[in-house]
Amino acid sequence: MISVAQHNTSMRQKPANTEVVLQSFLQLFEQYRGMLYAIALRMLGQGEDAKDAVQETFIKAYTHLDTLHDIKATPAWLKSIVYNYCLMELRYRKKGIIVLDKYPKEEEVFEEMRCNLETTSEDVKNRLAGLSEILQLTFMLRFFSKNSSYQDIAVILGIPVGTVRSRLAESKVKLASLITQHCVEKNSKAKEMEDFYTFHFFNQYDNPAVRNSILDHFDKKVLISLTSGRVAIGSDYVRKQIEFDLEYGTRAQLAEVHSSGNISVLELSNFNPPDNPDLCPLSSTFIFVHPKNKVEKAFMHNSLARINIE
Repeated sequence: MISVAQHNTSMRQKPANTEVVLQSFLQLFEQYRGMLYAIALRMLGQGEDAKDAVQETFIKAYTHLDTLHDIKATPAWLKSIVYNYCLMELRYRKKGIIVLDKYPKEEEVFEEMRCNLETTSEDVKNRLAGLSEILQLTFMLRFFSKNSSYQDIAVILGIPVGTVRSRLAESKVKLASLITQHCVEKNSKAKEMEDFYTFHFFNQYDNPAVRNSILDHFDKKVLISLTSGRVAIGSDYVRKQIEFDLEYGTRAQLAEVHSSGNISVLELSNFNPPDNPDLCPLSSTFIFVHPKNKVEKAFMHNSLARINIE
Protein backbone atom coordinates (compact mmCIF):
# COMPACT_ATOMS: atom_id res chain seq x y z
CA MET A 1 0.00 0.00 0.00
CA ILE A 2 1.36 3.40 -0.93
CA SER A 3 1.98 5.79 1.93
CA VAL A 4 0.91 9.40 1.96
CA ALA A 5 4.57 10.40 1.93
CA GLN A 6 5.29 8.25 -1.11
CA HIS A 7 2.26 9.66 -2.84
CA ASN A 8 3.39 13.17 -2.02
CA THR A 9 6.81 12.49 -3.52
CA SER A 10 5.47 10.98 -6.74
CA MET A 11 3.10 13.90 -7.22
CA ARG A 12 5.87 16.44 -6.91
CA GLN A 13 8.35 14.82 -9.28
CA LYS A 14 9.25 16.94 -12.32
CA PRO A 15 8.77 16.58 -15.15
CA ALA A 16 5.46 14.92 -14.26
CA ASN A 17 4.56 11.64 -15.94
CA THR A 18 0.76 11.51 -16.34
CA GLU A 19 0.58 7.73 -16.13
CA VAL A 20 2.73 7.59 -13.00
CA VAL A 21 0.69 10.32 -11.34
CA LEU A 22 -2.54 8.53 -12.19
CA GLN A 23 -1.32 5.20 -10.78
CA SER A 24 -0.10 6.91 -7.64
CA PHE A 25 -3.41 8.67 -7.18
CA LEU A 26 -5.35 5.45 -7.84
CA GLN A 27 -3.48 3.68 -5.06
CA LEU A 28 -4.08 6.53 -2.64
CA PHE A 29 -7.75 6.83 -3.59
CA GLU A 30 -8.31 3.12 -2.92
CA GLN A 31 -7.36 3.72 0.73
CA TYR A 32 -10.33 6.06 1.13
CA ARG A 33 -12.86 4.41 -1.19
CA GLY A 34 -14.65 2.61 1.63
CA MET A 35 -14.92 5.78 3.68
CA LEU A 36 -16.32 7.73 0.71
CA TYR A 37 -18.83 5.00 -0.13
CA ALA A 38 -20.06 4.92 3.48
CA ILE A 39 -20.64 8.69 3.41
CA ALA A 40 -22.47 8.55 0.09
CA LEU A 41 -24.58 5.57 1.13
CA ARG A 42 -25.60 7.28 4.37
CA MET A 43 -26.59 10.47 2.53
CA LEU A 44 -28.21 9.04 -0.61
CA GLY A 45 -29.59 5.76 0.71
CA GLN A 46 -29.09 3.82 -2.52
CA GLY A 47 -26.16 1.58 -3.38
CA GLU A 48 -25.93 2.45 -7.07
CA ASP A 49 -26.21 6.18 -6.41
CA ALA A 50 -23.52 5.88 -3.75
CA LYS A 51 -21.20 4.10 -6.20
CA ASP A 52 -21.82 6.85 -8.76
CA ALA A 53 -20.99 9.44 -6.11
CA VAL A 54 -17.65 7.75 -5.35
CA GLN A 55 -16.83 7.56 -9.05
CA GLU A 56 -17.65 11.22 -9.57
CA THR A 57 -15.52 12.07 -6.52
CA PHE A 58 -12.57 10.27 -8.07
CA ILE A 59 -12.97 12.13 -11.38
CA LYS A 60 -13.27 15.53 -9.75
CA ALA A 61 -10.41 14.88 -7.34
CA TYR A 62 -8.04 13.74 -10.05
CA THR A 63 -8.87 16.64 -12.35
CA HIS A 64 -8.36 19.11 -9.48
CA LEU A 65 -5.21 17.67 -7.93
CA ASP A 66 -3.46 21.00 -8.38
CA THR A 67 -5.77 22.51 -5.75
CA LEU A 68 -4.57 20.10 -3.05
CA HIS A 69 -1.62 21.95 -1.50
CA ASP A 70 -1.29 19.90 1.69
CA ILE A 71 -1.16 16.15 1.08
CA LYS A 72 -2.08 15.51 4.72
CA ALA A 73 -5.45 17.08 4.03
CA THR A 74 -6.34 14.41 1.45
CA PRO A 75 -9.00 12.59 3.56
CA ALA A 76 -10.82 15.80 4.47
CA TRP A 77 -10.52 17.03 0.89
CA LEU A 78 -12.08 13.87 -0.53
CA LYS A 79 -14.80 13.95 2.12
CA SER A 80 -15.72 17.49 1.12
CA ILE A 81 -15.97 16.52 -2.54
CA VAL A 82 -18.24 13.53 -1.97
CA TYR A 83 -20.28 15.47 0.60
CA ASN A 84 -20.88 18.37 -1.80
CA TYR A 85 -21.76 15.98 -4.61
CA CYS A 86 -24.34 14.20 -2.45
CA LEU A 87 -25.82 17.52 -1.34
CA MET A 88 -26.27 18.51 -4.97
CA GLU A 89 -27.99 15.20 -5.69
CA LEU A 90 -30.31 15.68 -2.73
CA ARG A 91 -31.16 19.22 -3.85
CA TYR A 92 -32.30 17.84 -7.19
CA ARG A 93 -34.63 15.47 -5.37
CA LYS A 94 -36.05 18.17 -3.11
CA LYS A 95 -36.74 20.45 -6.07
CA GLY A 96 -39.01 17.81 -7.47
CA ILE A 97 -36.75 16.88 -10.35
CA ILE A 98 -37.67 13.39 -11.43
CA VAL A 99 -35.29 10.93 -9.85
CA LEU A 100 -35.18 7.95 -12.22
CA ASP A 101 -33.51 4.83 -10.91
CA LYS A 102 -32.79 1.67 -12.86
CA TYR A 103 -34.27 0.41 -16.12
CA PRO A 104 -35.83 -2.74 -14.57
CA LYS A 105 -37.99 -0.42 -12.39
CA GLU A 106 -39.51 1.34 -15.36
CA GLU A 107 -43.02 1.27 -13.87
CA GLU A 108 -41.74 3.25 -10.87
CA VAL A 109 -40.10 5.76 -13.20
CA PHE A 110 -43.31 6.63 -14.93
CA GLU A 111 -45.33 6.55 -11.72
CA GLU A 112 -43.20 9.46 -10.50
CA MET A 113 -43.91 11.37 -13.70
CA ARG A 114 -47.68 11.46 -13.35
CA CYS A 115 -49.18 14.94 -13.52
CA ASN A 116 -52.83 15.71 -14.09
CA LEU A 117 -53.13 13.00 -16.71
CA GLU A 118 -52.33 9.33 -16.89
CA THR A 119 -48.69 9.25 -18.00
CA THR A 120 -47.36 6.01 -19.50
CA SER A 121 -44.03 4.98 -20.93
CA GLU A 122 -45.41 5.69 -24.40
CA ASP A 123 -46.36 9.23 -23.36
CA VAL A 124 -42.84 9.81 -22.11
CA LYS A 125 -41.25 8.45 -25.29
CA ASN A 126 -43.46 10.68 -27.41
CA ARG A 127 -42.53 13.73 -25.38
CA LEU A 128 -38.84 12.95 -25.69
CA ALA A 129 -39.04 14.37 -29.21
CA GLY A 130 -39.19 17.78 -27.52
CA LEU A 131 -35.63 17.36 -26.22
CA SER A 132 -32.41 17.90 -28.14
CA GLU A 133 -30.78 14.93 -29.83
CA ILE A 134 -27.99 14.59 -27.26
CA LEU A 135 -30.47 14.62 -24.37
CA GLN A 136 -32.71 12.06 -26.08
CA LEU A 137 -29.77 9.73 -26.68
CA THR A 138 -28.64 9.86 -23.06
CA PHE A 139 -32.13 9.54 -21.60
CA MET A 140 -33.17 6.63 -23.82
CA LEU A 141 -30.03 4.66 -23.05
CA ARG A 142 -30.53 5.20 -19.32
CA PHE A 143 -34.18 4.17 -19.19
CA PHE A 144 -34.87 2.12 -22.33
CA SER A 145 -31.69 0.06 -22.63
CA LYS A 146 -29.97 -2.72 -20.73
CA ASN A 147 -26.79 -0.64 -21.09
CA SER A 148 -28.16 1.75 -18.52
CA SER A 149 -25.19 2.38 -16.23
CA TYR A 150 -23.43 5.72 -16.45
CA GLN A 151 -20.25 3.96 -17.54
CA ASP A 152 -22.03 2.04 -20.32
CA ILE A 153 -23.63 5.21 -21.65
CA ALA A 154 -20.31 7.05 -21.51
CA VAL A 155 -18.62 4.29 -23.53
CA ILE A 156 -21.37 4.09 -26.16
CA LEU A 157 -21.63 7.84 -26.68
CA GLY A 158 -17.92 8.51 -26.21
CA ILE A 159 -18.38 11.11 -23.47
CA PRO A 160 -17.20 11.44 -19.83
CA VAL A 161 -19.34 9.96 -17.05
CA GLY A 162 -19.82 13.44 -15.60
CA THR A 163 -21.32 14.59 -18.89
CA VAL A 164 -23.74 11.66 -18.79
CA ARG A 165 -24.96 12.72 -15.37
CA SER A 166 -25.34 16.38 -16.30
CA ARG A 167 -27.26 15.49 -19.47
CA LEU A 168 -29.58 13.21 -17.51
CA ALA A 169 -30.23 15.92 -14.94
CA GLU A 170 -31.03 18.41 -17.69
CA SER A 171 -33.27 15.97 -19.57
CA LYS A 172 -35.24 15.17 -16.39
CA VAL A 173 -35.96 18.85 -15.79
CA LYS A 174 -37.00 19.56 -19.37
CA LEU A 175 -39.03 16.39 -19.70
CA ALA A 176 -40.90 17.09 -16.47
CA SER A 177 -41.70 20.56 -17.79
CA LEU A 178 -42.98 19.17 -21.08
CA ILE A 179 -45.24 16.68 -19.34
CA THR A 180 -46.53 19.27 -16.88
CA GLN A 181 -47.29 21.81 -19.60
CA HIS A 182 -48.66 19.17 -21.99
CA CYS A 183 -46.95 21.18 -24.70
CA VAL A 184 -45.76 18.29 -26.82
CA GLU A 185 -48.43 16.56 -28.83
CA LYS A 186 -48.38 12.82 -28.96
CA ASN A 187 -46.85 11.73 -32.24
CA SER A 188 -47.38 8.54 -34.20
CA LYS A 189 -43.84 8.34 -35.54
CA ALA A 190 -42.53 6.66 -32.38
CA LYS A 191 -44.97 3.77 -32.77
CA GLU A 192 -44.36 3.63 -36.51
CA MET A 193 -40.61 3.28 -36.00
CA GLU A 194 -41.03 0.56 -33.36
CA ASP A 195 -43.32 -1.36 -35.72
CA PHE A 196 -40.88 -0.86 -38.60
CA TYR A 197 -37.93 -2.34 -36.72
CA THR A 198 -39.99 -5.18 -35.24
CA PHE A 199 -41.19 -6.29 -38.68
CA HIS A 200 -37.94 -5.81 -40.56
CA PHE A 201 -35.60 -7.45 -38.05
CA PHE A 202 -37.92 -10.45 -37.82
CA ASN A 203 -37.99 -10.96 -41.59
CA GLN A 204 -34.62 -9.68 -42.78
CA TYR A 205 -32.93 -13.06 -43.22
CA ASP A 206 -35.75 -14.73 -45.16
CA ASN A 207 -36.97 -11.89 -47.34
CA PRO A 208 -34.59 -10.07 -49.75
CA ALA A 209 -37.11 -7.24 -50.18
CA VAL A 210 -37.09 -6.62 -46.43
CA ARG A 211 -33.28 -6.60 -46.38
CA ASN A 212 -33.25 -4.02 -49.14
CA SER A 213 -35.78 -1.95 -47.20
CA ILE A 214 -33.51 -1.98 -44.15
CA LEU A 215 -30.52 -0.89 -46.22
CA ASP A 216 -32.57 1.86 -47.83
CA HIS A 217 -33.49 3.05 -44.33
CA PHE A 218 -29.86 4.11 -43.79
CA ASP A 219 -28.48 7.26 -45.32
CA LYS A 220 -25.66 6.46 -47.75
CA LYS A 221 -23.31 8.58 -45.64
CA VAL A 222 -24.55 7.37 -42.24
CA LEU A 223 -22.00 7.85 -39.44
CA ILE A 224 -21.64 4.66 -37.39
CA SER A 225 -19.83 4.59 -34.02
CA LEU A 226 -18.61 1.11 -33.03
CA THR A 227 -17.84 -0.57 -29.71
CA SER A 228 -14.09 -0.33 -30.34
CA GLY A 229 -14.29 3.45 -30.64
CA ARG A 230 -13.77 3.27 -34.39
CA VAL A 231 -16.12 4.96 -36.82
CA ALA A 232 -17.56 3.59 -40.06
CA ILE A 233 -19.16 5.74 -42.72
CA GLY A 234 -21.82 4.62 -45.16
CA SER A 235 -24.69 2.17 -45.40
CA ASP A 236 -22.33 -0.31 -47.06
CA TYR A 237 -21.14 -1.22 -43.57
CA VAL A 238 -24.67 -2.31 -42.65
CA ARG A 239 -24.89 -4.37 -45.84
CA LYS A 240 -21.64 -6.15 -44.93
CA GLN A 241 -23.00 -6.99 -41.48
CA ILE A 242 -26.12 -8.59 -42.95
CA GLU A 243 -24.10 -10.48 -45.56
CA PHE A 244 -21.80 -11.74 -42.81
CA ASP A 245 -24.78 -13.11 -40.86
CA LEU A 246 -26.17 -14.82 -43.95
CA GLU A 247 -22.82 -16.38 -44.89
CA TYR A 248 -21.81 -17.67 -41.46
CA GLY A 249 -25.22 -18.55 -40.06
CA THR A 250 -25.42 -15.98 -37.27
CA ARG A 251 -28.77 -14.39 -36.51
CA ALA A 252 -29.69 -11.17 -34.70
CA GLN A 253 -33.09 -11.33 -33.02
CA LEU A 254 -34.78 -8.14 -31.86
CA ALA A 255 -35.52 -8.46 -28.14
CA GLU A 256 -36.78 -4.94 -27.45
CA VAL A 257 -37.23 -1.68 -29.31
CA HIS A 258 -38.09 1.78 -27.98
CA SER A 259 -38.40 4.93 -30.04
CA SER A 260 -39.07 8.61 -29.46
CA GLY A 261 -39.76 9.08 -33.15
CA ASN A 262 -36.40 10.72 -33.80
CA ILE A 263 -34.22 8.17 -32.01
CA SER A 264 -34.67 4.42 -31.58
CA VAL A 265 -32.94 2.01 -29.19
CA LEU A 266 -32.84 -1.63 -30.27
CA GLU A 267 -31.78 -4.47 -27.97
CA LEU A 268 -30.65 -7.55 -29.91
CA SER A 269 -29.98 -11.15 -28.91
CA ASN A 270 -27.42 -12.79 -31.19
CA PHE A 271 -27.40 -16.50 -32.03
CA ASN A 272 -24.33 -18.28 -33.38
CA PRO A 273 -24.12 -21.49 -35.42
CA PRO A 274 -23.53 -24.66 -33.33
CA ASP A 275 -20.10 -25.24 -34.86
CA ASN A 276 -18.91 -21.73 -33.96
CA PRO A 277 -20.68 -20.66 -30.71
CA ASP A 278 -18.26 -17.79 -30.00
CA LEU A 279 -18.36 -16.16 -33.41
CA CYS A 280 -20.44 -13.12 -32.40
CA PRO A 281 -21.34 -11.42 -29.11
CA LEU A 282 -24.35 -12.68 -27.20
CA SER A 283 -26.11 -9.35 -27.37
CA SER A 284 -25.93 -5.92 -28.97
CA THR A 285 -27.48 -2.51 -28.54
CA PHE A 286 -28.14 -0.35 -31.58
CA ILE A 287 -29.09 3.32 -31.33
CA PHE A 288 -30.39 4.87 -34.55
CA VAL A 289 -30.78 8.62 -35.01
CA HIS A 290 -33.33 9.32 -37.73
CA PRO A 291 -34.77 12.85 -37.47
CA LYS A 292 -36.23 12.42 -40.95
CA ASN A 293 -36.78 9.18 -42.84
CA LYS A 294 -33.17 7.98 -42.92
CA VAL A 295 -30.76 6.89 -40.19
CA GLU A 296 -28.13 9.63 -40.17
CA LYS A 297 -26.14 8.42 -37.16
CA ALA A 298 -25.88 5.03 -35.48
CA PHE A 299 -24.21 3.63 -32.37
CA MET A 300 -23.59 -0.12 -32.57
CA HIS A 301 -22.50 -1.48 -29.20
CA ASN A 302 -21.66 -5.17 -28.76
CA SER A 303 -21.40 -6.94 -25.42
CA LEU A 304 -18.17 -8.52 -26.71
CA ALA A 305 -15.83 -7.65 -29.56
CA ARG A 306 -17.10 -8.94 -32.86
CA ILE A 307 -15.00 -10.41 -35.62
CA ASN A 308 -13.60 -7.80 -37.99
CA ILE A 309 -15.19 -8.30 -41.42
CA GLU A 310 -14.02 -5.08 -43.02
